[in-house]
Amino acid sequence: MKKVFLAMIAVALSFGAFAQDTTKNPTTPPTQQPQQQKKDMYVFKKDKMWLVKSGTVTEMTDSTTLSNGTVIKPNGEIITKDGQTQVLKDGQYIDVDGKIGDTTE
Repeated sequence: MKKVFLAMIAVALSFGAFAQDTTKNPTTPPTQQPQQQKKDMYVFKKDKMWLVKSGTVTEMTDSTTLSNGTVIKPNGEIITKDGQTQVLKDGQYIDVDGKIGDTTE
């Protein structure tokens, strides 16, 4: 009986040893994992153009030109490289690639 009991304990302990994680890759806590980088963009809100860059929001005071030649004016007017003009509506944005969309807020 003593041998059976010792065999059962040995088997139970060996299962615990096999259940250990043997991977060499440490996991990073979610708070330390790199967050998905958000794109910089220009948002038209309350009749003003706002620059959102690296999570910081600042009011646009001067016109700016994107790398594709699109000009963004502080009043929400967009002038493409070929001269087409569009005015953003409240809540719309244009990203640094010139793509226009609606904000979720």
